[in-house]
Amino acid sequence: MNILPSYRYQMADHKKSILIFYVVIVGLSLIFGFSTTLIINGNDAAVHGSTSGNEMATVIFLFVVGLCTFKETFLISLQNGVSRKTLFTAKLLTMLSVAVIMAMIDKIFFLLYAAALSITNSQVTASTFYEALYPSSTAGAGPLMLHAESFFFEVLLALAAMAAGYFITIMFYRLSKTGKVIVGAGVPVLFLMAIPWADQYFLNGKITIALVKLILTAVNTPSHMAVTCLLAIVVFNALAFTLMRKAVVKQ
Repeated sequence: MNILPSYRYQMADHKKSILIFYVVIVGLSLIFGFSTTLIINGNDAAVHGSTSGNEMATVIFLFVVGLCTFKETFLISLQNGVSRKTLFTAKLLTMLSVAVIMAMIDKIFFLLYAAALSITNSQVTASTFYEALYPSSTAGAGPLMLHAESFFFEVLLALAAMAAGYFITIMFYRLSKTGKVIVGAGVPVLFLMAIPWADQYFLNGKITIALVKLILTAVNTPSHMAVTCLLAIVVFNALAFTLMRKAVVKQ
């Protein structure tokens, strides 16, 4: 079957949630920006403030979207004769489209917000999440290059988040009721209690040290973060498709 109808359906399925998200973001940003400006500008001391873009809010939102966009679409697609391969290919295109569109909206929103702060001579400065995360790497970058890098940085983060959420929701769909309880309760207990306890009392913190080193290596530079995101996108999507190929209809 043609991929386009499935792609259009999945894109339409995201419209309402994305609209609600940005209504909330704009409202919160206006309230926060206005109140912060009043506090800082009303202070006699030379106080300055800064705000960052809402990129991480978008990434978290898209992770949740990934968690909530499998079962209904999967069942409707199978009922209409859409193959799993077509459904998954359309999903990949949808994730890419949503990530790019929302990154563009975030960038436009950030530029408008920064311009408004400049016009009002506010002592509040705006910076992207990318700048806040990698200040040394972005210090000498020109505005055009900086915004281009932060745009692609957000797209990669968003794609990785959606891929992770999509894999998790398919995994839980495939699990039995008992399996869902075991994984849902067991994994948090294992990583938040059992492993830290064993690491502290038997391994002298070696697991924690290794994990911290791994995380720092994965995210300490923009290029490392980009590679990490790309690996996450490939791995999570490959696992998701593997699970989807054998998924059956469940009510």
